[in-house]
Amino acid sequence: MVIFRLIAGSIWIFAGVFDKLLNPNFFNPTSSQYVGFTIQYFAEGSPIKQFLYAVAFPHPILTGQLVMIGEISFGVLFMMGALTKLASTVAFYTNLVYFLSAAWTGAEEYGINLLLMAIDIYFLLGGAKDFSVDSLFQGSILWSSKLWFVIGSLIYLGVVILLYLHGL
Repeated sequence: MVIFRLIAGSIWIFAGVFDKLLNPNFFNPTSSQYVGFTIQYFAEGSPIKQFLYAVAFPHPILTGQLVMIGEISFGVLFMMGALTKLASTVAFYTNLVYFLSAAWTGAEEYGINLLLMAIDIYFLLGGAKDFSVDSLFQGSILWSSKLWFVIGSLIYLGVVILLYLHGL
């Protein structure tokens, strides 16, 4: 399953580096590619519209920066097979928000996020076994899916609360 880990990692790195970090328009409020316009567009038909307007829309640049850092981090951790269960948990929540925000826009957003959520669950439950840093910890408490699920969930919840409070 190394190939799935590498593919998922490369998708995350591509999204974080090329779509955001190296895209001068992503943080430019005068550009049609501005993250704020993307959030607004996704919210229009989303079942989590109120969540997006309460958490992401009040401060789109901070939201975009956090998403970018997350995507690059998920990619690097997946590629290395390091903290894969933690990365899988936080990536799952990120993909779930993307899925609920953007799936209504078409098959591309629907398909990629659904596929990545399945990969996230696979690696959360099974870990990165072959050719990974995580394989050094098989059998120890650090291999526990429950531990990393709780930690990852708390991290994601903390970021959402931070964004919400920052927007008040």
